[in-house]
Amino acid sequence: MSGKNATGLSRPTGMSTTTKRTLAKVGMATSLGLLVTTGLLETGKTETLKRLHLWSGFALVGFSYWHYSLYTRKPSGGA
Repeated sequence: MSGKNATGLSRPTGMSTTTKRTLAKVGMATSLGLLVTTGLLETGKTETLKRLHLWSGFALVGFSYWHYSLYTRKPSGGA
């Protein structure tokens, strides 16, 4: 199954919204845990920890945005 998004590109629609939300939450929790762990391990000591810390921060932002985008927003009725 596939649908078209706003840009006209097709995207898979096989997963339910609940499953997508769950995956986004798991991703956020995992990347946050990794971010905290690498932060406590003194990232200045090794280049690998620095990179892991940086990329887990990027992952947290990405998963957070994905989670945010899965919730429908009600149109505001303003004047």
